[in-house]
Amino acid sequence: MAWIVRLVKTGADGEKQSIDIVTINRPDDLVEIANLGLTLAEGKLLLAALQQQIVAAQARGHAVRRADCRRCGLVCRVKDYRDHAVATLFGQVRVRLPRFRCAGCGGIEAGIEWPSHCRSTPELDQLQAHFSALMTYRVAADVMAQMFPVDAGNNPETLRCHTLTIGADLRDQVAVQPDTAASAIAVTLDSTFIRSCEEDERHLEVRVGNVETAFGGRQVFGAVAKADTDIKVLIRRSLDAVGRTEDTVLTAFTDGCSGLRRILAEAGVSELPMLDWFRAT
Repeated sequence: MAWIVRLVKTGADGEKQSIDIVTINRPDDLVEIANLGLTLAEGKLLLAALQQQIVAAQARGHAVRRADCRRCGLVCRVKDYRDHAVATLFGQVRVRLPRFRCAGCGGIEAGIEWPSHCRSTPELDQLQAHFSALMTYRVAADVMAQMFPVDAGNNPETLRCHTLTIGADLRDQVAVQPDTAASAIAVTLDSTFIRSCEEDERHLEVRVGNVETAFGGRQVFGAVAKADTDIKVLIRRSLDAVGRTEDTVLTAFTDGCSGLRRILAEAGVSELPMLDWFRAT
């Protein structure tokens, strides 16, 4: 049994255009459970074909627009076209976009506000970074390749670069405070060493912790000692993210390390911390 997936575009004037994007052949019975629904390969094929057609339609719509010159404000005319290869969650697409030239001052306008040297969508970068934070880069790349029709950016080093870039952006962002203030917040802080199995290699001291409220608000933070990331800034931002105010009661839990206690004090936790349950027992 053959299934034809048809994509219908409806314009602002109600005009409809349709195109057949993929044909899927599936058995017409359920004698075997493997015949149930679509397979992963068919689903990936469908998503990739759908992505290609939608991007192509968007590019055609963008090509008929005329950008205004940022220098003199006059309407620009098409100068030439440039191909852009962009990796998306549902496959790599090639977009043919126009460049514009102002007839008045001769200025060049791209007509798009993409980041410079853009090679992938933010959604793909964020998902790669999320997976990379939960597992090794190589395993994250394999999971992406298995589950999504991604045919670009699956190299573990690519995932590493995207993860570090997004991490740096998140580190510099201001915390968004919730609507409800927290009356009390518990702060935990601890440290551990990641030791290299090779001789003369660097051993890393990692400081990790979290902040929690009684109503389920929680933020986790962590940083490598003597690195660019300031653990005190992370603690303060995590407290703000769960609703800290001037009246919030802060209770800290850590061990007897004077360095960790000093970090908490410099982060704004003035009360002396308690020993955590593991040390207390």
